[in-house]
Amino acid sequence: MSQFFTRLRALLAVPLLLVSAAALADANNPNPSTQSLASYIEAVLRTHPELKVADATVAAAQAKADGLALPIYNPELNADAQRSQSDAYSIGLSQALDVSGKRTARRLSGQKQLQQAVAERAALRQQLATGVLSALADYQAKLALLALVQQRLELLQRFSTIADQQYQAGDNGILDRNLGNLALAEGIAIAGRAELELLAARRTLDTATGNAALEPPTLPLALPDTTHLPTDFDGLSKLLPSVQAAQARQEAALAEVDIARSNSRADPTVGIRGGRETSDSEPGKTLVGLQLSIPLFVRNNFRAEQVAASASADAARIETAALTQQSIARMKAAASQFRASHAAWERWSKASGNALDNGIELLDRVWKAREFSTAEYLVQLKQLLDGRAAGEELRYQTWQAWAAFLEASGQWREGLSELDTAAPATPATTPHSGHTP
Repeated sequence: MSQFFTRLRALLAVPLLLVSAAALADANNPNPSTQSLASYIEAVLRTHPELKVADATVAAAQAKADGLALPIYNPELNADAQRSQSDAYSIGLSQALDVSGKRTARRLSGQKQLQQAVAERAALRQQLATGVLSALADYQAKLALLALVQQRLELLQRFSTIADQQYQAGDNGILDRNLGNLALAEGIAIAGRAELELLAARRTLDTATGNAALEPPTLPLALPDTTHLPTDFDGLSKLLPSVQAAQARQEAALAEVDIARSNSRADPTVGIRGGRETSDSEPGKTLVGLQLSIPLFVRNNFRAEQVAASASADAARIETAALTQQSIARMKAAASQFRASHAAWERWSKASGNALDNGIELLDRVWKAREFSTAEYLVQLKQLLDGRAAGEELRYQTWQAWAAFLEASGQWREGLSELDTAAPATPATTPHSGHTP
């Protein structure tokens, strides 16, 4: 009789363990950050080392643009002295004139290179922000799955103990006891693998943030909404930082063509000289002279540079067009993937309902009534727990699909803002309640 009550207490503890899923998840993350997802991403971007490099690149491009906007030619001061039968002294000032438009072309090139650097920095911010979102979703998924694995392990530990007690009491055979021990060994191995996967996910997240000391927040319970997804992908593609950077590269290449053309046109140099010539036999004379020099491009007309610049401009134009089309295709594919993943999560939630939680109790009662064997109990238990784990995995796959869409569309700021706005109105539900968030 004592063995019966021992077994009964153990079996009654099973549903209680499964109800504590959220508590176990909190135990794996004892100090979750309470900051919003948007503030967390902004904190990452403020301190990320790659963005500091991008800031320095933009500063260099700004200085280069300022330099290219300055006049090309400086005036030249010339002095000449001669002593012979007559002494001559002269001083002159000459200035090369930019009549070919070199300064204008260089200024435009500097501006476009600066725009390219700024757009590339914005593209990097977008890439880093969405990369952190994806890594955070993977980390949260591994955290939730580890909580489920720990539940499985604790259940199997209790089950193995009960099976051994029943074997000692003669209620079960050695095969049932061995099944319990084997299931426990498998649970230990799965738990160890889940812990390693969680450590790897945290390492990936720390690498993405560039700041291992920054504590990640918990993702909202409610999944992002799909009803506000943009549909004007052509318009969005023009706003993408990567496309804007490519457009700036194309315009900078066109400016280089203008520079090459201006370099093939000669700029004259004009000057004025004044001086005095004296001798012993004659009175001193005042000297005044004008100077004009024009380079002759007879040995090198800089035609090759023009051809090279034109080819580079064509390549940049083709690259911009191709990148725009690829961006539109990526946005459409990412939006479709997000919608499909969100719909799959909703279908899973409606189909599962409370069946997973209630299924454990039903399974417990049926096993206690000896209506199926120990092996069947383990198979049914595994299916129930795997169903819950599949739901958690689907949930966080939806988060990653959302992050992929934000990366493809460039709408990461708008997405985070919308998420923070919707979060307070979301009813609090546990991840395992079976209801659609």
